[in-house]
This record gives sequence, structure tokens and C-alpha cells, in this order.
Amino acid sequence: MLKLGRILIATALLTPGAVAQAHDQPLFAAFKEFCINTGAQAAAVKSAVEAAGGKQHAAGATAQPFPMAVTTWDITVGGASLNISAGIQQVPAVQSRAEANSSQCGVTIFVNDDASIEALGNWVGVPPGHVLRGNPTMYFFDYQEQGSVRSATPLARSDYDIAMADGRLWSLVLLQSQDGASVQLVHHLASSIPH
Repeated sequence: MLKLGRILIATALLTPGAVAQAHDQPLFAAFKEFCINTGAQAAAVKSAVEAAGGKQHAAGATAQPFPMAVTTWDITVGGASLNISAGIQQVPAVQSRAEANSSQCGVTIFVNDDASIEALGNWVGVPPGHVLRGNPTMYFFDYQEQGSVRSATPLARSDYDIAMADGRLWSLVLLQSQDGASVQLVHHLASSIPH
């Protein structure tokens, strides 16, 4: 994880209800603003973060194990310092596996924010598929989204393949520790069904 600096945004940009939520659940408020409202699309995340006063901290790309480009910004939401990241990953097709591209958006806070972790778990609306207990505790969710309705990932392979081809599959990872938290949202972009 890249360490990011601090920048203050004017709370005048937020509605009165959002101001209260930003102070009570800053990670969740930033997640909604920068990851959900943008569809986790890197260009839209960049525009939203910079419009809110965020300053770019780092940008880079990797070629291995798969091509990925990531940019991170520093921002303050509800008085809390956060790091926002957005990126695109491209996994080429191999043998019978289709190309698997994804857009990703992450938010990290550097203080305890258990209220946001609870709100995020409620927001996703499906139980975690896996939990790693400890400090930090990690929660892994996979789900599909149709419109704004989130539901469990299809179990039948044919239904899963259709959901993947339609671009309806998402993953969410929550990391909760005593001195920070993060959320990583991944949208598995539409792909062709392997033959």
C-alpha cells in the first residue's frame, strides 16, 4: 500500500447529511463518493477526487504478473486523512480462460473506523465468502449487481459465465485493524465466454 499525504477538502462540497456521515463513517462516505458514484472507473475516480481537492500522490504501472496501472491521491474527508486509489488491470486470455479485465477503486483510512466497516458490510448485502481473523481482519465478498441490486454470485457455471460476459460481477475486500481500515472494490469487466 502506498503511503499518501494529507489535503483538506471543503465540507461545503458535501450535503448536510453527508457531512454527518463523513464525520461518523469517513471510510464509507469516501467509498460511496469516489468508488460507487464513479462505478469504480479510473477516469471518473480521478475527476471526482481532484474535484474534491485530492492531490495525486503516486502513479505507476506494472507488467508482471499482469499489466496494471494505478494512481493514488491524498484527501481529507470528515476530518480524516484518506488515500484513494484507482486502477485498471488487464489479464490476457490463456488457453481456455477468457481475458479478464477489471477496474478497481480503493480507499484507506489511517485511524480505526469500525462504524464504516459495519456500514460497508451492510451495504454489500451478501455474506462474506471468506474471513481471515486477526489484526487485521480481512473480509472477502463476491457478488453480482443488476441495476443497483446486489445479490450472491451465481453458482451454476453457465449463469456465472453469463454474469461475467454481462459485466455484472464485483468483488469487495474489507481490511479492519485497530489503527486503520481499507476497502477495495473490483468490477470484473464484461468478457467473452471461453470456448
